Amino acid sequence: MTWQSPRAERVAPAYLLLFASLYAIQGVVVAYFFNFNQLYMEAAGVAPTTIGWVQTMATLPLVFKFLGGPLSDRVNFFGFGHRRPYIILGLILQTLGLVGLTLIDPGRHLGGFATLALVAVTGLALYDTCCDGMAIDTTPPGDRARVQGILVASRFVATAICSWGFGHWLERTGTGPGRGDGVLWACAGLGLIPLVQTLGVREPRRAADAEAFDWRALCVLIRPRSLALLGFGALYATVAYGVEINLSLFYSHEGFRSDAIGDFASARYIGRAVGAALLPLGTAWLGRRGVLTIGVALLTASTAGQVLVGGRGSALFWGLAFGAANGWDDALFNVLSMEASDPRLAASTYALFMAVSNLSVTGGGIFASTVQAFGGRYRPVFLGSALIALASWLLTPPLWRPPAKPEPEPVDDLMA
Repeated sequence: MTWQSPRAERVAPAYLLLFASLYAIQGVVVAYFFNFNQLYMEAAGVAPTTIGWVQTMATLPLVFKFLGGPLSDRVNFFGFGHRRPYIILGLILQTLGLVGLTLIDPGRHLGGFATLALVAVTGLALYDTCCDGMAIDTTPPGDRARVQGILVASRFVATAICSWGFGHWLERTGTGPGRGDGVLWACAGLGLIPLVQTLGVREPRRAADAEAFDWRALCVLIRPRSLALLGFGALYATVAYGVEINLSLFYSHEGFRSDAIGDFASARYIGRAVGAALLPLGTAWLGRRGVLTIGVALLTASTAGQVLVGGRGSALFWGLAFGAANGWDDALFNVLSMEASDPRLAASTYALFMAVSNLSVTGGGIFASTVQAFGGRYRPVFLGSALIALASWLLTPPLWRPPAKPEPEPVDDLMA
């Protein structure tokens, strides 16, 4: 990472505001889909297991969003550019999907509701990955640390505020078709802000030697150390996502109201920010083995701790702890993926590491189905999930040391 110096060139303010706005609207939509879409379907009479798998299907575009990178790298959209038109298309898809959700009762037309949710998240995934590409195109290397910090903060702040705000809003109006639609309209309306901003900026120039996605990066994934990293990422992330996406239903079944559920979600996202911020300090003090062990221990303890939730205070505490564990582990996995990426195909290999880890979205459906297998009881599933999180530690020993530097062979020999 190149840290900014006082004299470093900076990204143009119009682009920085656009990137921050795009990250913020991601946070707005995530706040709804991760915390309240399940309650909307439950109020319409959809079965809990079905809710879990609808959520899983709707979030599958997040697994495959890395494909948006090579698409925008290689295809100039009808001559309008490689980034801007795809961002506009993604925002339009998201808006249409969100508005469409207000028109369909999932209790009567579940297939249509699930399809529109898929459309909305597909739009989000498209503008997300193309926003990252535009940020790389326009941000000077010396300004990237500052810009990335602003963007991550924008998403965290938007998610935390909207989780809290949507919860209190839905407590007044009620959730479900005909009652909770105002939040969906708000999400759709807020998406118009970055849409107007995108229309107001020019397509940036891309460097002639800009790296495009290269499928030869797949070779990196079969290295023993990479397989250990992918296994670790799959286990911890499946637990983290499976628990996260089902917490709102758990809280609802425990008798908490929508405003409290929003408060708990906000606490988790604040915890995420804290966990991610503490990782650099932990790395300096504890070393590689220490931060990996702490990450697994935090996730295991905070997942098992959900069985102790019995009131508002305990829910806030364990929600904050669970968020901190996820923020720490996500930041750690990002760092490990960056260093494991082949420097000759850095963007491509990093995208594949993240894509494989995003398969964790299936955890939501698996968790919900397991809850139903236990007769609707959440606590045994929390304990089982904690054991799976603990098992991920067995895959960490190969990650205790930095990866070996690749031999200086030409990129064309990667397939040899």
